Amino acid sequence: MNKLSKEQIELATEEIISVANFDDARSLTMEEIDQLVRDARQAQAQVAGQMIKAVIKFIGNIFSGIRNSLRAATSYDELARLSDRELADIGLNRDQIASVAFDDLAIRSAKSNFTVYGSGMKIARPTN
Repeated sequence: MNKLSKEQIELATEEIISVANFDDARSLTMEEIDQLVRDARQAQAQVAGQMIKAVIKFIGNIFSGIRNSLRAATSYDELARLSDRELADIGLNRDQIASVAFDDLAIRSAKSNFTVYGSGMKIARPTN
């Protein structure tokens, strides 16, 4: 751990005192104090609002992830129930079922996490 020498501490103290010049200090009027309090309360309300929005978005992302996972599991189950002939008709074999179902989950997750305000992003399906 680095320790400051007495000279460094004195120099830092002098710098702090020179930056904080209290010679020009004046008393505030009640109107100025009231305005400062109003401004502080408004800033506090804005921060609280931003925090609430962030929490709501976080909870929404959790539910979105659960919904997307359930859709992927449903897709997997539906594809797994098909016969080999039916899978061949749609261009799949049994080894590709998990990849198709859960790649779709990755695409949905990417869409929900990278939304663009005013328009949705186009995300291409990955190829194997």
